[in-house]
Amino acid sequence: LAATADDAGRGVLYSQLRRLERFLEYMTITVYYWGPAGGMNMYGRAIGIYATLKAAGVAYVEAGPNARPELSSFAPPAVDLGDGVVVGQAPACLTALGEKFNLGGATFAEKARVQQAMLDFNDIFGEHAKFVDDKERKDKWFSYLDKKIAAGGTGWAAGTASPTIADFHGVFAFEWVVKKQIDFSEYKSLTAWWDKIKAFPAVNELYASCVDGRTMIP
Repeated sequence: LAATADDAGRGVLYSQLRRLERFLEYMTITVYYWGPAGGMNMYGRAIGIYATLKAAGVAYVEAGPNARPELSSFAPPAVDLGDGVVVGQAPACLTALGEKFNLGGATFAEKARVQQAMLDFNDIFGEHAKFVDDKERKDKWFSYLDKKIAAGGTGWAAGTASPTIADFHGVFAFEWVVKKQIDFSEYKSLTAWWDKIKAFPAVNELYASCVDGRTMIP
């Protein structure tokens, strides 16, 4: 009888552990991207995603882009939000993560400003190559960003009390600006933002991990 009771107890415990295992697997955030787990030792377009998850203090796993579920997104990066919902394209991933972990603005007005700031940075990435030869375009963009950051009064991209998904996506955009050696030093608020976001713990952790060939962008 004692052996039977022990066996039954072990069976219940095993069943509970299996349920917990399935629950944790279901709730795990997964980032699908080329690097660092996907064969390219860099953070690339997923910089903002990694920084957001680190800022939220959330554990996540990394997988290569081809591991993402079929029809979940056309291209990486993509994120499984932990409930089976997979979102692709960096701004969309960041919007979802910002909402889930309260890093996308506290009020409706803040959320709107954060979205605008994030897409401004997305445009900076899209246009940065033009800035090398088109000084007028470069100055128009940098002047706009500089004035917006100054007007926000906090030093963050959307005038929030702390950095948001917009600031984290800005790291990706400005890594490319810096790589192309595009000077923005005359824009004091923008320059101060760049120094401030790089020093923010979640972002600084990414930079600190760039050893043994790892880079922020290709």
